[in-house]
Amino acid sequence: MEDFKSLIISLEAQCTDEHQKDIFENIVDKTCEYLADLFEVDQTEVAIIILTNNEKFLRFIAPKKLYKGGATFPLSKRESLSTKVMLTKKSDIKNDVINIKHLSIYEQVKTSEEKPKPIQKMLTVPLIHEDKAVGVIQISRKGLSPNEAGQDFSEADVQKLLSLVPSFLPSLIKTKPHSI
Repeated sequence: MEDFKSLIISLEAQCTDEHQKDIFENIVDKTCEYLADLFEVDQTEVAIIILTNNEKFLRFIAPKKLYKGGATFPLSKRESLSTKVMLTKKSDIKNDVINIKHLSIYEQVKTSEEKPKPIQKMLTVPLIHEDKAVGVIQISRKGLSPNEAGQDFSEADVQKLLSLVPSFLPSLIKTKPHSI
């Protein structure tokens, strides 16, 4: 973890107005790579969703396809697991996502040429910066069935993810472009 934290701090130190967007995207990419390896999921199964500057929408900054497409949804969207976690500032584990009403935008991200697989399991933790919820991070497991998706998420996974947030969130906030 120390190597990851050092990498993120090093990237942040390179941030200039001219390269802010590139540095921000690089921090997002490195964070997703690290979390995908740690949780043994595909990088497209890591979502980072942050509050827009007007504080009315949540915007995907990962996966990359959703970020590049400008995917957002209103903070008022009740069926969103992200909104619930954001507003309560409490982590959530769903090992039966397929049976729960939720937004399906994230599930449309193709990981290959095959039809996208449904999310079966999801771990969502709030991103808290200076006592304010500024977004969420989600780790999902996709598959045609819960068994194909892999092991269930646990409270230990919540704690592991929460312990990592301080290693990247301050840099993410500092380098976040004004357009987001």
